[in-house]
Amino acid sequence: MNTFVELMTGILFLGIAVAFFVLAWMFLRLASIFSTTEETIKEVSGQVVPLLGKTHVTVDNINSQLSQLDTAVGDVAGITGELDQTTTVITQGVRSGVIKVSSATAGLSRGLSTFIGGDKKKSAPKKEGS
Repeated sequence: MNTFVELMTGILFLGIAVAFFVLAWMFLRLASIFSTTEETIKEVSGQVVPLLGKTHVTVDNINSQLSQLDTAVGDVAGITGELDQTTTVITQGVRSGVIKVSSATAGLSRGLSTFIGGDKKKSAPKKEGS
């Protein structure tokens, strides 16, 4: 029985040794994977950080251009408002002038036609009891 116990103890130690080597091999593989992952992260960081810096500069430039565009649009809006006011004043002035000229022309035409042709209503004979 003593031999059997020694045999089982040997098998147990052999199993533990195999498990140790399998675990050691797995830890080495895991270390390799972590090493590769670390290198990849460093490469990505090396490429992303300058890209983010360029993106920041680009966004600043776009904001600057938008600010200038906003100023230009504000100026155009002001000019448009002034032009609208000017057009309204000119339109009112021309309209009142046209109305005055039209009234004067109509009065003059009526006066001339009355002066030259006489009053048609007074000179026409009235017919009585025909």
